[in-house]
Amino acid sequence: MEQLKKNGAIADKTAVIGYCFGGTGALESARGNLPVAGVVSIHGSLGRDQSRKNEKLNAKILVENPADDKGVTPEDYNNLIKEMNDGDADWQIITYAHSKHTFTDPKSPDYNETMAKRAWNHTLVFLKELLK
Repeated sequence: MEQLKKNGAIADKTAVIGYCFGGTGALESARGNLPVAGVVSIHGSLGRDQSRKNEKLNAKILVENPADDKGVTPEDYNNLIKEMNDGDADWQIITYAHSKHTFTDPKSPDYNETMAKRAWNHTLVFLKELLK
């Protein structure tokens, strides 16, 4: 974050966006209360070590979750909702039908063009509101 600031980034106009492992990192940015305006997790892992206490979450959070992601259990999903509510976060989860983990990757056999386009459009709407 310090390096970004040195290069002109403004924390309250910064978002962390990631796919897969990067999506997990985006959520961890919110969990770690990095000084960013928001985070977008696109088919990232939702789970975390349940021994970690739920904390206040300052960043706005968008989770784009494929409905058929075998790596996300119902328990992970429900725990994330509890965590965000406990943290009094401004959050939303959008779940994409008929979509597996790599639904946004055109090189993947699980690519779902319709849902990938929707996910990107949802990201843009989120960023437009976040960075206005």
